[in-house]
Amino acid sequence: MSVRKKALLGVICALFTGQVRADSEIEILINMLHDNGTVDDAQYGRLMDEIKAGSDKTAESKMQAQEKTAKPSNVNITVDKGGLKLETDNGEFEAKIGGRVQVDSAWYDEDGTEMGNGSEIRRARLYLQGKMFNDWGYKLQYDFTGSGRGGIKDAFLSYNGFDNIELKAGNFKDPFMLQEQTSSKYVTFTERALVDAFAAGRHIGAMASTRHQNWTAAFGFFGESVNTASKGSDEGWGIAGRATYAPINQKIRVIHLGFAGDYRNVGDTESVRFKQQPETHISGVNIVDTGIIAGAENYLKLGAELAVVEGPFSAQAEYVWTAVERNVGSDLDFEGWYIEAAYFLTGESRQYKKGKFAATSPINIVGRNGMGAWQLAVRYSMIDLNDGGINGGDAESFTVGLNWFPTSTLRLSGNYVNILDVDGGAHHGEEPSVFQVRGQWAF
Repeated sequence: MSVRKKALLGVICALFTGQVRADSEIEILINMLHDNGTVDDAQYGRLMDEIKAGSDKTAESKMQAQEKTAKPSNVNITVDKGGLKLETDNGEFEAKIGGRVQVDSAWYDEDGTEMGNGSEIRRARLYLQGKMFNDWGYKLQYDFTGSGRGGIKDAFLSYNGFDNIELKAGNFKDPFMLQEQTSSKYVTFTERALVDAFAAGRHIGAMASTRHQNWTAAFGFFGESVNTASKGSDEGWGIAGRATYAPINQKIRVIHLGFAGDYRNVGDTESVRFKQQPETHISGVNIVDTGIIAGAENYLKLGAELAVVEGPFSAQAEYVWTAVERNVGSDLDFEGWYIEAAYFLTGESRQYKKGKFAATSPINIVGRNGMGAWQLAVRYSMIDLNDGGINGGDAESFTVGLNWFPTSTLRLSGNYVNILDVDGGAHHGEEPSVFQVRGQWAF
């Protein structure tokens, strides 16, 4: 082959190697070289086959590019129990928008202190919750019945990259008490029992937890709540832990045991206060109240939990003991407990999940030829805030409740609460009662 012929073939090969799209111009050039004898028949056939193969490949690449451009978004949008849920195809990212609205009305039979009938929006919350890159989680929840920082409830990031271990940092509930760990959407009565005066609440902190089918454990270190200002002074801090064990954890049969502790140093405020309304919220009247306990340095709360589910029947009980250490006066001991039982008339079972109770799902919902879920419940609770010169009051209460769940997202509740003979405190000797109703939409 002549040098000139080799050079021409080299140019043609370079055009192919450079993936030049001008196939028609290359074909004209090859035809001219074939006509003047520079390219023989065998070489001409091979070159034309390569042009055809290149054209087919280019057409296929164009088609793939068009299909890629026309491919729908890789985000799946669904409605999850009324809330909006977004999730990527690969499952790495997820976001859910949900919330709850609770509207209450109450009528009081006062026994001395005026309480005042009325209505209120008890809670109106929205939240955004999800995960990022599989292992990172987040939640931001705001209650519009509060204002400013006071409306912030959950606001945290979590890491779940370790096997069955979650690390969490931000603002969230301290791990203490079964009735507190169970969401207000799912507690049996409209308000928690009197012993909720000892609830740990939410604080800014960090926590490690692990949850399994039959047991859970959590331990955290916490500062103050988001709406506590401590400028120019040392804020309080605390540590809290909770462990649960469910030797039986089946769909309609559960035995739950729990123990929790919460220690807090009160910081430069050197004060603490425990108070509680009579299992209602509208009146704003605290039936028991220690007032500001001055000279407090720290306090320790210990709690024990027991719960059972047997088909449509469920029961739970808690006891909390609180010790306050002071630098003036004597140290103090307070206590409280409750026991409650409930029964689903329509056959449902209370749902239990990883150390707390979850949503009720009616067997037959209203709107699909069903009547929803109906539940009867009773509770007895007490709290004693009298000790060492602190006259906060000793109160007992008896509550009867009826719940109707038309769907898993809707709930109507009626509670009758009777306070039994307050001993001590500002409401000594009073026995008020209240009838209250609630409408709830949780999504």
